[in-house]
Amino acid sequence: MNAPGGRAGAEQADNFAHLDDIGRATQAEVMGFPAEVIENDPGSVSDLATKVIFGDLWNRPGLSVRERRIITLTVLAVLQSNQVHAPLHIRAALKSGDLTEEELREMAAQIAYYAGWPVATSFEWSVDKATGKKTEVEDL
Repeated sequence: MNAPGGRAGAEQADNFAHLDDIGRATQAEVMGFPAEVIENDPGSVSDLATKVIFGDLWNRPGLSVRERRIITLTVLAVLQSNQVHAPLHIRAALKSGDLTEEELREMAAQIAYYAGWPVATSFEWSVDKATGKKTEVEDL
């Protein structure tokens, strides 16, 4: 049985289809890669990210892309999303010119005092990885 208001399988409508084009364009701009490489299975998490996160959230008024990047990177740092998401967003911030390496490292210092040293050093490792200063975590 489906949740109230839910639809099953192939019958499920894409409530966010209208956000696909703007989402692909925004995702390409924000993340710094061609829209042609964005391939999503309909209804997948990546499809929802393209349509809802990039098609809607990143296009809302009130915050600039740079401000959204700072918030996103801070949250990724706190969540310690250092394997995939933080390096992707760090590279995109550097490539777009929204943030410099020095600003990213200053973010790590700020994060250290508010979220803790392990969180901040993990974020700084992501900056190192994104800038090519480190390619992997060294075994202890």
